[in-house]
Amino acid sequence: MDPRRNNFDVLRLLFATLVIFSHSFALVGQAEPVLWGRTLGNLGVHGFFVISGYLIVQSFLRSRSLLQYGMNRVLRIVPGLVVALILSSLIALRLHSFANNPVPYISNGPVWTLTWEVVCYAAVAVLGIVGALNRTAFPAVFAAGWVLYLAGIGDTSDFMLAIVPMFLMFAAGALFALYLTKIRLEVLILALIGLALTADFGVFSAVVRFVMAGVPFLYGPDVSLGEIHRVIYLASFPVVVIWVGKLARPSLPLRNDISYGTYIYGWPVAQVLVFAALKWALPLNPWLLFLATMLITLPIAYLSWRLIEKPALGLKRRFRKRAPAPAPEPESAGPESAEEERPEPVGV
Repeated sequence: MDPRRNNFDVLRLLFATLVIFSHSFALVGQAEPVLWGRTLGNLGVHGFFVISGYLIVQSFLRSRSLLQYGMNRVLRIVPGLVVALILSSLIALRLHSFANNPVPYISNGPVWTLTWEVVCYAAVAVLGIVGALNRTAFPAVFAAGWVLYLAGIGDTSDFMLAIVPMFLMFAAGALFALYLTKIRLEVLILALIGLALTADFGVFSAVVRFVMAGVPFLYGPDVSLGEIHRVIYLASFPVVVIWVGKLARPSLPLRNDISYGTYIYGWPVAQVLVFAALKWALPLNPWLLFLATMLITLPIAYLSWRLIEKPALGLKRRFRKRAPAPAPEPESAGPESAEEERPEPVGV
């Protein structure tokens, strides 16, 4: 596999677009489209976390110091985010905090996931420091995470349903970063079958009910059919994401990484458009809102990349120590493999 050839840039932009598309329904007061038991926006976020786990772990393994790793992460996320939050807050203040919008008072909804993204970055650093970020120890960490998840599968708290799956997606990407040389065809086919079956709650659900009816499960949690679908999805989705991102051909690298800007500016742009539509008594159509939001957001994301994110990433050289670089890992991290030429991407 050529580390310079991958589809991660395209996938991240696709996932950011999915988030905007899904939110276009919510922001006009309609239910978001659902697939595999979750909204398309949630699906996009999971895709970001899989890719992030894959790339960030290899970034840590290549870093010459903990300081370099930490500053790379700060320079990738913080400058663009600070500018986006300031602009979205000022716009919201000018437009009365979108008080009359179907989703009022929220100027930039998607950025909450970045908090958990940073938690994952910190977890990578801790595992690296204690010597668990390698092929010998990390599988045990990964398995322990899944055991804890399955042990609490009957828990319907927001943390269990929304946050823990993001951790599992990130951990799956990290596992691929340490082990990936290829994905066997039968594994990919099983993952695709799992996603296909759990997207349809018809025949598959009837089969699962029949099997569950004959299996004694005394003293365990009350496992619903939806939770079985969720487990299959969580195990299958990362396999397909990494295969498309790293192994599928042809590869379609992008010259400008505008996915982050698309993610952090899509919501405020859509809120302004909804505000304007209500003010001028225009109909609220989620499809038209999505198209208009993308037409405005993509140029803004490009400007964010060229004027803020890319110049900030140029500062990374100051935190590189004059020490021999670590030995290359078995699999490099795509665009991150040549840090002088390409910036480190961010998973959101």
